[in-house]
Formats: sequence, structure tokens, C-alpha cells
Amino acid sequence: MDDILVALRAIVALGAVLGLLLFLSRRLQKSQAKGVSPLAGLMPKKLAKLTEIVPTRPAAAPRARPEKITVVARSGIGGKAQLVVAEFGGIRYVLGVTEHGINVVDTQEAPPLEQEEVVSSDVRSASVEMPDDIVDRALRSVA
Repeated sequence: MDDILVALRAIVALGAVLGLLLFLSRRLQKSQAKGVSPLAGLMPKKLAKLTEIVPTRPAAAPRARPEKITVVARSGIGGKAQLVVAEFGGIRYVLGVTEHGINVVDTQEAPPLEQEEVVSSDVRSASVEMPDDIVDRALRSVA
């Protein structure tokens, strides 16, 4: 009987400690999100004067999102081979893609957005596969 009571007390104590840790972590996260002192989230409002003694920290700067890789166009060359134009960091890469691997065929700076919008609106009536200049250069370098 004593073993059961000891085990029950240990479970209740463990639950109380875990609940307290969960409560404290949420309060600290809220105070850090506001950019105030970590103690401000723990103190009751009546004791807020004590938190004024501790200097506040500036809020963390938002992290920059990583730049995305954009596939501009694809063109099939053979059964399982294709040329892919991908853009990353303002540079367009012509990639030769086969079942055995990927090779960089050519690189070129991406055109400014304004120029790209004008070209795409003019070419919409024609079939839009890939920008002609970069594809032609890539095919010449492969041949």
C-alpha cells in the first residue's frame, strides 16, 4: 500500500512541475514577442514596477526568407533529357537534365522585371516555351 502512495505522490509532483514549466514557458514567449523584459511576463500586474528596473531588450528582427528557385521554362530534348531554365538570385541557369544527373550548360543574368513583363505580354499570342536567346546559346554550347 505504501508503494502505491509513493508512486501516486511522484506522479502528482511530476504533473505539477510539468504544468508549472509549461505555464512559465508560455508567459516568457509572450513577453519576448512583445519585446519587453522576460521578467515582465512572469510578474503579476501589481508588481509591474519591479520590471521597470530591468532594461528591456529590443524585439528580434524578423529573419529574411530564403530566396526561392524558380523554373522559368522547360524543353524536352530527347526521351529522358530536357533543358531547364531556372532562376535563382537574379541569375538564370540553363540546366541539362538527364536521368543520370544535372549539368549547368549556361548562365545569364535575369532581365529586369519591367523588361520581362513587356516581353511576356508581347509574346503571349505566340507559343511561349523558353527565352530564345538563352535556349539558342545553350543548344550551341551543347552541340
